[in-house]
Amino acid sequence: MVRPRSSLIAVALAGAAVLGSAGSAAACPTDPRDDPTTWEYGGVYDCTKAAVGHGVRTYTKPSPVAFVVIKTGKTYFVSDLGDANEGDRTYTFDKKIRFVITCEFTDV
Repeated sequence: MVRPRSSLIAVALAGAAVLGSAGSAAACPTDPRDDPTTWEYGGVYDCTKAAVGHGVRTYTKPSPVAFVVIKTGKTYFVSDLGDANEGDRTYTFDKKIRFVITCEFTDV
């Protein structure tokens, strides 16, 4: 009788180990570039993240914004800091925009 019970315990432990490893493998790590604080460079900029409408492929960066980070598909586009002084700038992409991070200079 000892053997069936120990076999049953071994099977239960193996099943728990498989389920535990599947759960951790299924979790996707987040990309730090998706976090606005990644782009703040120690407080030089104040950045915020916003979703855009479904199917949008263009974005117009307003003039007071220092730069924008735009994710389309798996690609990240970072606007040139020189664009900050040139007024509004419109960017067009082949893929849909997933989100936009806008960064402005802080008042420090």
